Amino acid sequence: MAKAGARMKMTGFGARDRWFLLLLGAIYMFNFIDRTIIAVVGEAIRHDLQLSDLQLGLLGGLAFSFFYAILGIPLARLAERYSRVRIIAAVTLLWSFMTALTGMAGSYIQLLLCRMGVGVGEAGFTPALVSMISDRFDAGRRAVVFSLIALGVPLGGAIAAIGGGAIAQHFGWRMALVAVGAPGLLLAALLFLTIPEPARTDAGDRADTPPFGAVLRRLGRSPAFLHLTFGSGFVGMVGFGTNLFLIPLLVRRYDLPLAQAGMIFALSFSLATMVGQVSGGYLIGHLIRRDMRWGGWAPAIAVGIALPLYLLAIQQSDWRWLIGFLFVATALLYAFIPAIMTITQSLVEPRMRASAAALHSFGQTVAGLGLGSVILGYLSDRLAVFLYAGDYAADCRTGQPAPACLSAAADGLQLSMQLAAFVLLLAVGHYLLAARRLPRAANAS
Repeated sequence: MAKAGARMKMTGFGARDRWFLLLLGAIYMFNFIDRTIIAVVGEAIRHDLQLSDLQLGLLGGLAFSFFYAILGIPLARLAERYSRVRIIAAVTLLWSFMTALTGMAGSYIQLLLCRMGVGVGEAGFTPALVSMISDRFDAGRRAVVFSLIALGVPLGGAIAAIGGGAIAQHFGWRMALVAVGAPGLLLAALLFLTIPEPARTDAGDRADTPPFGAVLRRLGRSPAFLHLTFGSGFVGMVGFGTNLFLIPLLVRRYDLPLAQAGMIFALSFSLATMVGQVSGGYLIGHLIRRDMRWGGWAPAIAVGIALPLYLLAIQQSDWRWLIGFLFVATALLYAFIPAIMTITQSLVEPRMRASAAALHSFGQTVAGLGLGSVILGYLSDRLAVFLYAGDYAADCRTGQPAPACLSAAADGLQLSMQLAAFVLLLAVGHYLLAARRLPRAANAS
C-alpha cells in the first residue's frame, strides 16, 4: 500500500497539488504581466513623454531590477524564518497596487518611482515560492513543478502583449497599466485563504536558520552555483532585452500597429517560452535523475544552438520570418531556466534554499533586466545617432519625427540587439564549467 502511494506521488498530482500549481501559476502570470507591461506600452510612453531608448531601458529595467535584486535577499531571509504563504500574499498586493498606480503617473520621475515599487513587491515572490516547492515536493519533481508554475511567465507575456497592447491602442497606455494591476489583489486573498504553509523538510526552528554570512560562504565555495548563476545572467541579458525592445522594434522596423505587434510578441516570444519551459522541464527532470551534470550540459547545448537562430531572426526584413526564427531561438533559450533554479536548491541545506534562490535571482536580474536593458537602450541611442545623416538630437527628439529619424531608430535598435546577442557565448561557457562541478547524483533532500 505504501509503495502504491509513493508511486502515485511520483507519477501524478492530487487535487490540492493541482490547486497549488494553478493558483501559484496564476500569481506568477500576473507577476510577469505587471513586470513586462512596460515593454508592451513602452513605445507609446516614449512618444507621449518624448523619451529616449536609454530612458525606456531605465524604466523597464534598472528602476525595477535594482530594488527587485537588492530586496530579494532580505525578503528571502524572512522566508527562511516565517510563513512563505503570507510573504507571497503581501508582496502580490504591493506589486499589483504599484502597477495600477503607474498608470496614474504624471511624469517620468513618477513612472520611475512606481516601477521601483513594483520591483520592491516582486522581490519577495520567487525565493519564497522556490523554498515552498522544495519543501512540498520531492527532488525528482521539483524541476517539473517549477516549470509548470513558471508557465505563468510566457502566459503573462502573451496576455500583456495581446490584451495590454489592445487596451493601450484603444484606451491609452495608462488604462492598460491600471487594468493589469487590479487582478493581483484578488489572487493575493485567494492564496492567503486557501494554501497552507508547507512543513519544512528540516526539523529545526527559526533559531536554526543559518546566518546570511554562512549562506554566502557556502555558495561562494560552490563553483557549480556560481557558474549556473552567471550563465543564467547572460541568458537574461538577451532574454530580458528582447522582452523589453521587441515590440518597439516591430513598430519601428515593420511599421506595425501596437495591437498587431503585441500579437506577434505573443507568438514569437511568449508561446515559444511556454513550449521551451514545458519540454525543457520534463527533459531535464529525466536527465538529472541519471546524471546531475546534465544541469549544465543541456542549457549549454540549447543556448549554443539558439545564438545563430536569434541573429537570423533579428536581421530579417520580413516579420513573418522573424517570428519563425525567434520562436525556435526563444524556446531553446528558456528551456532550462526554471529547472536551473531548482538544481541550485540541491546544493544547499533546506533553510538556505530561499536565500540561494534570491542570490541566483539577484545575479540573473542584475545582469539581465538591469544592466542588459540599460546597455541595450544606450547602444540603440548611440547607433541611431551614428546612422542618422544629420543632427539627430535636433531633428528627431522633438515634435513628429521624420521618416529618416524612424529609420535610424529602427536600425540602431536592430544592430544593438544583434551585438548584445554575443554574450550568449559567455553563457555557454559558464554552463559547461558548471557541469564539470555538479555532482553525478542528485541530492534527494
